[in-house]
Amino acid sequence: VQFEGRYGDRVFDRRELKFEIGEGDSYDIPRGLEKGIQKMEKLEESVFYLKPSYGFGSAGKEIFQIPPDAELQYEVKLKSFEKAKESWEMNTDEKLEQSCIVKERGTQYFKEGKYKQAALQYKKIVSWLEHEAGLSDEEDTKTKSLMLAAHLNLAMCHLKLKEYSQALENCNKALKLDSNNEKGLFRRGEAHLAVNDFELARGDFQKVIQLYPSNKAAKVQLVTCQQKIREQHEKEKKMYANMFQRLADKDLKVSNT
Repeated sequence: VQFEGRYGDRVFDRRELKFEIGEGDSYDIPRGLEKGIQKMEKLEESVFYLKPSYGFGSAGKEIFQIPPDAELQYEVKLKSFEKAKESWEMNTDEKLEQSCIVKERGTQYFKEGKYKQAALQYKKIVSWLEHEAGLSDEEDTKTKSLMLAAHLNLAMCHLKLKEYSQALENCNKALKLDSNNEKGLFRRGEAHLAVNDFELARGDFQKVIQLYPSNKAAKVQLVTCQQKIREQHEKEKKMYANMFQRLADKDLKVSNT
């Protein structure tokens, strides 16, 4: 795709590049432009006028010197495109091969701190492989390995994004594949801890230490859980003590009247 972005009379971005739909953010392409490109035909030329919510929003874009809530204009030419194969169009070997490719791409995004883009890659693995059936032993082993890695990595992305319910969901799916997985147990413990489910978190960290005694991070988190549980119990004791005191005071007033 070839495009030119304008803010007012100023050209702030002029490029020709190749990218995959869903990854525009990694190339500083606003979501409105990405949505527009999806509707274009090969060799079509279009002009897009983007409201702030479809441009760079309230954050703006420092590298382009775009202020918050800016309206943008893009002139675009779609030089060529290649439609990605749907899951049903790929055989098992193709799915396994593509899963390895996107896993590496996801890892690269994660290292760069691009957790949403990384999660998109790992979700592709799950969508391609979760319903595969009739596999040979070798294919089954590879599929389970990739699915386990995808769920563990998705859990880590969601933890980074503070999306704790999704992190828990992926940890549970990983632990269905490998019930004693160290990363799965530890990351589930972290997700429980983040939402103040201290007892559940403690159970996960205790299991990690039982299975993997050299895991220092789990020992640190276990101490944190125990401290939080003690604090919670103290708060509850004070709350009940105050409640009983108020009831006692009320009874005393009634008996004195």
